[in-house]
Amino acid sequence: MVSIVMPAWNEAEIIEPCVREWYEEVVAKIPGAELIVVDDCSTDQTGAIVTALGQRRPGVRCVRPARNGGHGKALRVGFDRAAQPYIFQTDSDRQHLPSDFWKLWELRDEADFVFGIRKQRADGAVRAIITRLMRFLNLLVWGVWVKDANCPFKLMRRDALGKVLAKIPPGCFIPMVLVSILARKMKFRVAEVEVEHLPRRGGTQSLKGLLKWMRVSSKCAAQVLSIRLAYRS
Repeated sequence: MVSIVMPAWNEAEIIEPCVREWYEEVVAKIPGAELIVVDDCSTDQTGAIVTALGQRRPGVRCVRPARNGGHGKALRVGFDRAAQPYIFQTDSDRQHLPSDFWKLWELRDEADFVFGIRKQRADGAVRAIITRLMRFLNLLVWGVWVKDANCPFKLMRRDALGKVLAKIPPGCFIPMVLVSILARKMKFRVAEVEVEHLPRRGGTQSLKGLLKWMRVSSKCAAQVLSIRLAYRS
């Protein structure tokens, strides 16, 4: 019924408990469910750990692209491999509770997209500020108010997601921000659910430092604008 897609990069420190938690809480309880971990060419043992876990847990798979492509491309690799009618996106940083999955799952018959919204951000002031700026940028450019566009906790009907992704360039850096926007612009049924957000408990944070965040934010803003122009045309 559901394919959980989880990108990971150099998460050997925490990937085993992360996979175990999602398997026990969700995969083992839904017939046919699968957990696809996209190892984005980690330089540590992330992929080997997931592969070993999958040998003992039906439904757990490790996928490794030919080269590192970043979070957005890793997600699309996982989406392409998903076999179930529902796709759930989450991250491998253990900042979300697998038990919150059921809040979204309960609404699957009422909405094509069920988006998680973090009650509070637990990863610092810089990221919280960027989330607020993104809200206003999306409103200014798209005319859509999205409270937490990049929250990595989303349940989506695979057929609806495919139609939305067809509007987003394959190399897009922030595909899930655009999914949050275009799902609304394309008049799909959308629901939002508040979920917990926890401090990172280990592993590698790929984006560190104010300067890197400024570069990433500029890139995100440019993509939001360029895709808006392409969508309008």
